[in-house]
Amino acid sequence: MEKSPVIRMWITNKNKKKITQEMNEAMVEFLSSAIDNGCNGSTFAEDQERVIVYTMWSDEVILERFRSSEIYKTKEQKIIQSFLSANFELPGDILFNSTAKILFTN
Repeated sequence: MEKSPVIRMWITNKNKKKITQEMNEAMVEFLSSAIDNGCNGSTFAEDQERVIVYTMWSDEVILERFRSSEIYKTKEQKIIQSFLSANFELPGDILFNSTAKILFTN
């Protein structure tokens, strides 16, 4: 893995579903945990059609260390359960899930 900054993105179709309090709490917990584990910044957003989650990391090694941790697995399960409880169809509603090398930021 290269030592360059990366972003991790997760974009999900809403299909007229609403973000619930349970989803919000699970995502905030997860993103707060990411910050505690080396994430440089995160965003949880929505538009009319999508849920958008974005994290920024100084390099992919730090991201992958977090992704392989028990805390990640626990928090991820809470997110998945909260989306399923809100009738999202996972993985079918997921539009995009990727890690990308940052070429420029300011």
